[in-house]
Amino acid sequence: MPRSLNSAPSSLLVPFLVVPENRFAFEAVSSIGDGPPRNIFLHGPSGVGKSHLARHAVRLFLAREPAARVRHLTAGEYAAEFAEASAGKMVPLFQSSTRDVDLFVLEDVQILDRRNETQIQVLALMNDLAAAGCHCLWTSRLSPGEMVGFDKRLLNRFRGGVVAPLRSPGHESRLLLLNHFAIVRRLVLPDDALELLASGLDVSPRELWAALGRLEALSRQQVRTIDSDLVRKFLQEEVAPLKPHLDDICRAVARQFGISVRDLRSRGQSRGVVLPRQCAMLLARQFSGRSLEQIGRYFGGRDHSTVIHACRRLARLIPHEAELRQNLSLIETALSGN
Repeated sequence: MPRSLNSAPSSLLVPFLVVPENRFAFEAVSSIGDGPPRNIFLHGPSGVGKSHLARHAVRLFLAREPAARVRHLTAGEYAAEFAEASAGKMVPLFQSSTRDVDLFVLEDVQILDRRNETQIQVLALMNDLAAAGCHCLWTSRLSPGEMVGFDKRLLNRFRGGVVAPLRSPGHESRLLLLNHFAIVRRLVLPDDALELLASGLDVSPRELWAALGRLEALSRQQVRTIDSDLVRKFLQEEVAPLKPHLDDICRAVARQFGISVRDLRSRGQSRGVVLPRQCAMLLARQFSGRSLEQIGRYFGGRDHSTVIHACRRLARLIPHEAELRQNLSLIETALSGN
């Protein structure tokens, strides 16, 4: 059965901290309900705050319009409800439940990749909501340009509003976030300990929050205050390995395909190098946390569009090429250190 109106996924609410990497997205969602109808598309890697901003948008909207009707779903929930409605021949009722709203929020839309029937439903929903003057908020791990298995009309609708990226935090933002999270957790961290954490944890805000929780547990277990020595021990023994560097990915791909790192990073276009290089770009996009621009520059000074092209091409090939899938799996295993 569909969720009731004004419902939203529940989770621990930590006060949102605005840093340069999320400022534009924060300002975009804060405008919902203040002026004409908005269609906002948030995208960024896992853990950077997309769901947090979606909840912020709902709370702010209801504060401005207490009687407003809100529907807040994940794309997985939407797809499951649509499948249930189709099986029970109750699609009109399902459609009504998603349209009789003032604000509609759908998270993780990237999982609708190649779900053609569900995408058609979402496209019709977007058209109806736009005609009714409703506000819409969509979140995704991928930008519209990276969503290969999607109806072009749907992507055009996503692009038609405000497209706001959220990036992984840089060093200065990690310092601010760690200090913010420490205050929320009522932890006392000296400046040198904060600096060590910010340098040693090149991860998302969500992972920073979780790491502080583990550090706090270690402090209690050893009955000692958190200082730089404890942080060093924590980083050495407790923290999961950091994301692989581009050099690590390049070496693993070169080894798997039997080519040189130099060729992989060159501007050469020989047949034996193009596919491995595209695999390296895809893996770098998935695991390194680097931007499209950084990945392109690393591989022969290319631009971000080359990386997008590589990811799109492999997305088409992977379902049909068993050898390609095996090579990628072996490289991923090598990168994980197993």
